Amino acid sequence: MAAFTAVALGVVPSILEQWTTRLWVFGVVFAGALALVLVGWVLQRPRGLGVVVSLYPASRTQGSRVVALKNASRGAHNVTLVVDRAALWPGEGSTQGDSDVVDFVARLIDAQVEELRSGNRTEPEVVLYVLAHLRDGFRLGRRLADDPQLSLNVMHLSQQAGRSLVPGVGLSSSLRTPLDAHQRNQVSRHLDAAGTGRPRLVELPAEAGQRRHHIAVIVRLASAGSMVDDALHIAATGQTTYGSGHHTGYQLPGTDTSGVNGPCGAYVVSDIGTPYLPDDSALHAAVTTYVWECWLAARQEWAQRLGGNAAVEGLLFFHGPLPIAVALGWLTARDRITLVHHDLQLAQGAAPPPPADSP
Repeated sequence: MAAFTAVALGVVPSILEQWTTRLWVFGVVFAGALALVLVGWVLQRPRGLGVVVSLYPASRTQGSRVVALKNASRGAHNVTLVVDRAALWPGEGSTQGDSDVVDFVARLIDAQVEELRSGNRTEPEVVLYVLAHLRDGFRLGRRLADDPQLSLNVMHLSQQAGRSLVPGVGLSSSLRTPLDAHQRNQVSRHLDAAGTGRPRLVELPAEAGQRRHHIAVIVRLASAGSMVDDALHIAATGQTTYGSGHHTGYQLPGTDTSGVNGPCGAYVVSDIGTPYLPDDSALHAAVTTYVWECWLAARQEWAQRLGGNAAVEGLLFFHGPLPIAVALGWLTARDRITLVHHDLQLAQGAAPPPPADSP
């Protein structure tokens, strides 16, 4: 490209000398040639790798959204990698477990990135277009944390009318930087507890079968009816149902066939005061850091209450933007915390009973 530029800008004036001696003609033609060179450079320069990931099984695939993600990526990047679970395993029941699928996807991304690294000899920018359950997005983030040198940005499917894909969260070391006053003020406009520091860690009464070292980290960042009440019920009882009439939709890891896991020792709640977070990547990043800080503080406080040497584990009940779930997985890749899966198809039957203090 550089050689072509030199030839173009050197030969054109020589040709013009044979036609005219007017300086303004030289200026106009030179400016036009320079503009064409710049446009060509912009069109040919690397625009990174777009990775479209759909982790929904064939029985729950969202074909139109997958197509939209593909089109967006191909319009923005030189190279697009598409990994569609429904296409790879089209049968109703995949022989692959969810964790295996996420690991397979991460390996494909790693391989594509290594190919670009060896070809361009530069660190490629990678943009993720993810369509998945929150749990699988969280798992993907944890797996991608294995490559700390990789520059990753996760796009967000907007909930606002007239918008589609917007920047979500960048996965970088800046997420681990403590929030400054401006960021904390920004977060406090949407999360009530952020204005007073962090939400309070609430201890649950000790009882038989309690998993004392577990804490429930409940985070609602989008409108979701009884989500907090359901999570509190599970934290206090260890049961994913209200009697036999209503299932919360949550599937606790390591439960028996009755859905009983054992109550947690404590819980902490971060709840949004508006239906949705605005489409602001800086805000999403700040909220991600805030939730991560809340988890670290709650874990440390609970370990101290238990004697200082306890291996505290977290159960994350999360509802909010998928990029934040991916980023939380990336941040907590080495922590003992699991995002509890919620299945809407399980949430059926009568509405949950009102809280005890309700009229």
